[in-house]
Amino acid sequence: MKHLLAVLTGVIMITYCALTTVGCKKESNPETPPPTVEHPPATTVTFYLKDSSGTTILDSCVVRDTSLVHGQPPLVGQLDVTAGTIYRGKFKLVDESQSPPVDLTADVISEKDAHLFRFRYTGADTTRVVVSDRDLDSHGLPFGLNFKVTVTAGGAANGNLHVVLEHHDDGNKAGTVFDLDLDRDFPVAILP
Repeated sequence: MKHLLAVLTGVIMITYCALTTVGCKKESNPETPPPTVEHPPATTVTFYLKDSSGTTILDSCVVRDTSLVHGQPPLVGQLDVTAGTIYRGKFKLVDESQSPPVDLTADVISEKDAHLFRFRYTGADTTRVVVSDRDLDSHGLPFGLNFKVTVTAGGAANGNLHVVLEHHDDGNKAGTVFDLDLDRDFPVAILP
């Protein structure tokens, strides 16, 4: 009887261990991607214009979301460009709602597969300022933190370079579902 009781106890223990091991096994669901860490919003964006080689800063313009950053001007400067000239452009993105301010540019670069800068020049002649040669993400798709700006020949003019930074969580940059990390106008003065 003692022997039967010991065998039954052993079987129960083995069964219990087997059930708890199977019941506690964690399965990863390959269809569910791991959650991504979102960066805070870029409250302040500086647009740098460099010479055609990209080595010397020629001008800059700052736009700021004053609903998140109080006591600062919403706009500092404008982009002064010369007709018939090619420039290189670049952005710096900062969260000034934190103290001290936090540079978010590296975060956006690390998530470049989910980000896309789009540009549209508005003014009397929409062909005067053309943005092209945007840098690419790791899949060879446009990213656009660095880019080329071509100012066509002609007389003096004023307009705005409208810049949008789309954040596509699913990585589908052709998709219509995205968050806007930036949606602002940078004033442009074209000098003859």
